[in-house]
Amino acid sequence: MVVTWIWVLIPLAAIGVKTFKEWLKFKAQQRVLGASTHDLEKDVAALQKENEALNERLQNLEAIVVSQTWDVLHDKALPPAAQERRVATISHRELAPTDQAAEDQQRAAQLARRLGG
Repeated sequence: MVVTWIWVLIPLAAIGVKTFKEWLKFKAQQRVLGASTHDLEKDVAALQKENEALNERLQNLEAIVVSQTWDVLHDKALPPAAQERRVATISHRELAPTDQAAEDQQRAAQLARRLGG
């Protein structure tokens, strides 16, 4: 009677060992994937930072291109004295504190006019 139970237990033990080995492989793979996910999160955070910096830089460049001072400095038809006077008045106006939303809307309109022709 004991001998019959041993023949039943041997395949069950083999199945249990195989299942345990598969579980260990799964856990090792899960640890590796967890580490790579952490690295990806770091990369995404770094790219988001860089994207924010580039967006800020782009906004600064747009402000320069839309600036009336930029237009005056590159207007070859104006004599130097008139150019200096216009730069002084325009820069004084541009440096004055304004409403940010209205200023953004004005810049967008100027940029659209420029790009439109």
